[in-house]
Amino acid sequence: MRFMPSGFRGRLLLGAVLPALLMVSLLEFVFLNRYQADLEQSFQEHGQAIARQMGQAAEFALFSGSDETLRVLADATRKSDPQIVSVSVLDRAGKALQHAGTPANTPDVLADHLQVLNTEWLTTVVAPIMETALPVDGADLAVAWRAAKTQKPVLVGYIVVEISRAELAIRQHEMLQITLAILLGGLLLASGLSSRIAAGVMAQLDAASAELRRQKEAAEALARTDVLTGLANRRAFDEAAHHEIQRAQRYGTPLALVMADLDYFKSVNDKYGHHVGDLVLQDFARVLLASVRGIDIVGRWGGEEFVILMPGTDLEEARQAAERMRLAVAGAPTKFDGKACGYTASFGVAALLAVTPTMDSLLGRADAAMYRAKDNGRNRIEVS
Repeated sequence: MRFMPSGFRGRLLLGAVLPALLMVSLLEFVFLNRYQADLEQSFQEHGQAIARQMGQAAEFALFSGSDETLRVLADATRKSDPQIVSVSVLDRAGKALQHAGTPANTPDVLADHLQVLNTEWLTTVVAPIMETALPVDGADLAVAWRAAKTQKPVLVGYIVVEISRAELAIRQHEMLQITLAILLGGLLLASGLSSRIAAGVMAQLDAASAELRRQKEAAEALARTDVLTGLANRRAFDEAAHHEIQRAQRYGTPLALVMADLDYFKSVNDKYGHHVGDLVLQDFARVLLASVRGIDIVGRWGGEEFVILMPGTDLEEARQAAERMRLAVAGAPTKFDGKACGYTASFGVAALLAVTPTMDSLLGRADAAMYRAKDNGRNRIEVS
């Protein structure tokens, strides 16, 4: 015998419960599917960003043959996120050079593009490391920079990052339990609580969306930051520089670029080891940041070369700022194990010209000035 509500109260209750149940069921179904899909996408993007950034950071270490730097990068990357199970650096043939944590299970076939492999409990991201053409002493930076844009990158190795899916599974399971609890609450409390349930669902959706935005922003920041120094990497600096050049042209304001290069940096690595060389690079980055304004943009261009973009600054003001940086660098030796490693830097300064308002021109003139400083004795400033 089928249950049929009797009387006006029964029919009214049924009329309130059914629409509320349908509404809550629909909202929960849409929310659960959207949340889990966005959560999975954010998880994948986070892992890919870690692998790409690690690949960019490991390129110079592979080029210089610094196993210690590769080890430090692998350890630092693994410790940066508790969900990372292992980080491995492979050469182009797939042979492991360094790893942190349990060695990764690499795919049978390695490709020259990013690979993502998922199992029930692990996501493995394999990112190729592509060689970027960098200028050597005496080379023209602008020419090398343009050549790097046109030449096909050369595969030099791989980064393999294994990330645990346990936390992701827990969050998905928790959300499923919340969904079932809300659905049951909607059935029991009927129409009187249906509006509160919907409001609760939307509040959770907003919170989940805010968390996803936070994770996405963190992943984007990681992909635009030099992992060793914390400065803007070449990609981020290049984008910011083009934006500032357009602004300077639009409003007719001055714009200057300072290029800095550590003097005899190879001798620091040879004498003290690459670990101390990394400490010197980190200290150099801190000194540069402490010597500029908040609107200035400091980036690591590659190796021991750094760039500082100074909006609203003319050539003479930029030269004075570079002199402050030079003095600060010379007076701040890197300290380690009770020792001190003093170092200096050479600076080249150039300002944006109305006749050639391009990034190539600005970089080229600053680079040429910096190499004049090298040729004229180092630990000095030259102006283009």
